[in-house]
Amino acid sequence: MRAAAPTDRHPLTADGSVELAVLERSGFDESRHVGAGVVVDADGSVLDAIGDAGASIYPRSTMKPFQALAIRRAGARFADEELVLSTASHAGTASHQALALRMLERFDHVEEDLGCPPDLPFDRETARGMAGPRRLAMNCSGKHAGMLAACRVHGWDEAGYLDVEHPLQQLVRSTVEDATGEVVDLVGTDGCGAPVFPLTLRGLARGIAGVVARSDDDTAALTDAVLAHPWAIDGVGRANTVTIERLGVVAKLGAEGVMVMGVPGGPAVAVKVLDGSTRAGTLAALTLLARNGLVSRAAVDDVLTTTGERVLGGGRPVGTLRPGAALV
Repeated sequence: MRAAAPTDRHPLTADGSVELAVLERSGFDESRHVGAGVVVDADGSVLDAIGDAGASIYPRSTMKPFQALAIRRAGARFADEELVLSTASHAGTASHQALALRMLERFDHVEEDLGCPPDLPFDRETARGMAGPRRLAMNCSGKHAGMLAACRVHGWDEAGYLDVEHPLQQLVRSTVEDATGEVVDLVGTDGCGAPVFPLTLRGLARGIAGVVARSDDDTAALTDAVLAHPWAIDGVGRANTVTIERLGVVAKLGAEGVMVMGVPGGPAVAVKVLDGSTRAGTLAALTLLARNGLVSRAAVDDVLTTTGERVLGGGRPVGTLRPGAALV
């Protein structure tokens, strides 16, 4: 795919946003989330769009599938759960940390080699049992272990692997451009320290559609591994994992309210919640897929009932998070 720079690189704004979700408490609408979303087919053509699908966003961790492909194409050929962890925003459970450590040890690395910052895990029970933050518990540790492995395979400098001019990051950049059809013309720094590139929502969805289309050995391996080992990409009972288990679609969250999902064979959706909230992303993405006939609405309702926002009063359910006006 030939990459081209967007002619009007602009961020998503309130004017370019529509209502995605409403939180209702005790019969009264308490909060509203606005944003934008787009669904594309296997060829990247737009099937459905709400809000400004041409706006640019930082994809945050929804860029990880492209980073995982770059790692694999650089020669670090992880498989099964290890391949999934290289694209994960994992919950940091003991199982996730052990898997990240195994990835490091496979290429003679140790935890201190990781360039991601120490952190407490998303999983609260695991966090309570830890003495303090550590790099293995950081949700991006698998990606960083994979990046170090790629450097070891090529003999590239490992201390500077997060520098945007590093050969690995240049490979990530070209992988993103090839997948999305967009030229990278701006570079930011993600929360884990890795470079992150603004993409249009339309371009991001197009790139994810290409991954789940399984058109080459690398995208097929990544897609199949995620579908076979969904616990590793997020965590048991967590939204991405449950979505993958029950719907058979690849689901990947990103910080600041970004969500992508890809249906094996090619269709994909990308959503950005303008206020950065993560609670509306799964609902919006699944609703867009369902209204375009790409997943079962009954199955979507099942996932949302299991993983959706719990609106409690005195420990009892008193409300719900429902699709906003743009999704009804």
